[in-house]
Amino acid sequence: MSSVENVEFKTVDGVTLRGKIYHATQPGPGIVMCPGFNGVKDLGGLPELAEAFQKADITALLYDPRSVGSSEGKPRNHIDPFKQIEDYSDALSFLGTYPNVDPDQVGLWGISLSAGVALSVAAFDKRAKFVIAVCPVAEYQYEAAKMGKILRACFKDRESQVKGNPPFYVSMVGDDGQSPAGLEFGHDRERAAEWAKRGVELAAHHVNQTTVQSYHKIAMWHPWPMWKHIAPTPVLFLVPEQDTICPPEEQLRHYNDLEGPKVCHLRKGKGHLDLLEGEDFGEVAKLQVDFLWDAFGDKIS
Repeated sequence: MSSVENVEFKTVDGVTLRGKIYHATQPGPGIVMCPGFNGVKDLGGLPELAEAFQKADITALLYDPRSVGSSEGKPRNHIDPFKQIEDYSDALSFLGTYPNVDPDQVGLWGISLSAGVALSVAAFDKRAKFVIAVCPVAEYQYEAAKMGKILRACFKDRESQVKGNPPFYVSMVGDDGQSPAGLEFGHDRERAAEWAKRGVELAAHHVNQTTVQSYHKIAMWHPWPMWKHIAPTPVLFLVPEQDTICPPEEQLRHYNDLEGPKVCHLRKGKGHLDLLEGEDFGEVAKLQVDFLWDAFGDKIS
């Protein structure tokens, strides 16, 4: 078996999701990883983190969300957090079929939107024995006027689709690093602009647009009432000090409300998009590896 394997698996509603498994050299824990809002598996430091888990004897499944990247799903680039909750559970089932993965030592990893999704999965799917939540979005911060314009377009889009027309699309990020829905990238604006201009160079399947309906979904995304059910599953929060998509005080408030075993690291000088990049990547990766092994009563030296 090769150390990195291209894989695909079916969701309960028949959608094929595709990704890669980074096989550990010996049997042990496994972790399911998924990118954030409209993200693909090859962007934002995710492959490097999957390799770090692999080197630490943890098998990692990293896959593209439905309708994004190499995964199936229509309409394309339609982001639905509640469907992603279901898909995480199906990914967990798939990873558990591998003989080198201990089904009693599997858990979830997410970033941004997918961190909130992973926490929501673990609230009810107790096969997940830990959660690593990187800059988890409990609710988005946005400019009301811009989001209002987008939401009005959502309902014009519904009328249009009922008549048989294709869905409306909107850019995820403009070339100036700003969001058409008024999401505030702040510290990360330059990085967001780079992804808008060079995303396909950085990751072949990246598409800088989503359905306009995706913003209706995230406007309704308030997952934290589910999180009270997570305990006693261990949880790690990695919180960027300069996050403006979901400010650190909001992330910390929800962390403080969690019951059960939990660890939080506030990362100085980091924003929403660069937490897994830069000179401190090794340190950030080790924090996550150590948390995972601590959850099973062991520790990497």
